[in-house]
Amino acid sequence: MDYYSTLILRILTPFILSYNILNKFFFPLTLNFSYYIYRLIDSQVFLIDTYLITFNNSILFTPACAAISAYFLLLLLTVLTKDIKFLIRIKIFLLASLALFIINLLRILILIGILEKYGLNTFQQTHNIFWILFGSILVALIWILLTKYYKIKSTPIYSDLKYLLKQINAFKH
Repeated sequence: MDYYSTLILRILTPFILSYNILNKFFFPLTLNFSYYIYRLIDSQVFLIDTYLITFNNSILFTPACAAISAYFLLLLLTVLTKDIKFLIRIKIFLLASLALFIINLLRILILIGILEKYGLNTFQQTHNIFWILFGSILVALIWILLTKYYKIKSTPIYSDLKYLLKQINAFKH
């Protein structure tokens, strides 16, 4: 497939694998895994709709809890980076998603433990710290580690723009 066809396909991918599709996959996966893992810790926990009910608390799970925006950002970084072979692109997204999923489960379990043991104020403070760190730094760190591992030199969006501008200048002369 030539560069331009690949570029169009890469640009269309986030529209095809939209936030809503990622949400339909990762939200129930995160909710159910969180429930089953926490159930190993505390057998007095129940899952009702999107609520995790413990002895002391009722915890509402939202798409933000499942880090859907982080998965979408990983998808964007993966598909909008030039010069990655198709199978490597898939591997990067799957590995990044797995790392994000595991770390997010740990985050959720820690937050539930804090809520149960220390109460709502401590939970809220810890949740806010995790939110800032998790939402920004973690995705960037996962992306950087995987691009280093796969020796990717391209920069998302920038490398394509640079290439296209060179093509336009070459066409003018």
